[in-house]
Amino acid sequence: MVATFRGPAKWIWDIPERYWPYTFQVDYDRYVLPRKNGRAWYINHACEPNCVVSGRSIITARKIEAGEELTFDYSTDIDWPDFEMACQCGALNCRKVIRAYRRLPKRLKRRYGRNVAGFILREYHPMIRRGQSK
Repeated sequence: MVATFRGPAKWIWDIPERYWPYTFQVDYDRYVLPRKNGRAWYINHACEPNCVVSGRSIITARKIEAGEELTFDYSTDIDWPDFEMACQCGALNCRKVIRAYRRLPKRLKRRYGRNVAGFILREYHPMIRRGQSK
């Protein structure tokens, strides 16, 4: 485990806008702001991430080398319909724009499987959530 987003879930409007880039979405319009300067504060986005989401936690997806930046795909914890953010991760398959989970290509949704925020898992993968397969 790399980091866990603990703390109360707040409406996005109750969090100062300057902190929005650091939040982790845990439900529709509910976000957790990590401890400032804690490990979760510094995890960035990448289109080829080395970490994935597991509930409210970020876990490694593969062995991480010393000095390597910790990254996860922001689309796996965001499902605000109009969310868009420029991506400059530099990956060979960089999507150039980070969008809500609902707008990810099916191949990426399959690849991430259960490794999405809990509210997304409940909404889009109810059979996976119950331990069944589609």
